[in-house]
Amino acid sequence: MTKIAIDSDIFFFTFRSSREDVNPPDVERRLRALSNNPKVDLFVPISVIGECVIECLREECHPRDRHGVREIDRLTDLWAGLDLKFLYPNELVAKVCYQLVERYKVGSDRDRRLTDTDLVHIGYALAHEMDYFLTTDKALKHYIPQKAKLKVIKLEESKDLF
Repeated sequence: MTKIAIDSDIFFFTFRSSREDVNPPDVERRLRALSNNPKVDLFVPISVIGECVIECLREECHPRDRHGVREIDRLTDLWAGLDLKFLYPNELVAKVCYQLVERYKVGSDRDRRLTDTDLVHIGYALAHEMDYFLTTDKALKHYIPQKAKLKVIKLEESKDLF
């Protein structure tokens, strides 16, 4: 079974996108196709769920933000329609996230473009031994340890897996 963890941007792109390379109906169709594939298990770190909900709630306080509270209903409907499994915190997740933060936020490989949230999502995927991390953020592939089996892929690349 191929295990794929999903980043929050993928869920938001099922609703709207200002990017020319991202068509929301195609994103949702691709997610549904992956969900229905018997060779695939889709996973969502609870940090992704939290980020999605918080981004929607922030709209109430910051109207310029991209997402609104009404999208929470759309997200939960989408999640309910997909065959998702969830990645929960544990001791290994904490250790991996700490190591990523130490390396990329504090240590010699410091990169200010990388957010703490990005590192936490990657940490969940690494700790739970996912095969792939599905995102539109191409830069995240540079933050996976070389010896890890986790591969960062974009939505288009997921079509070529099966």
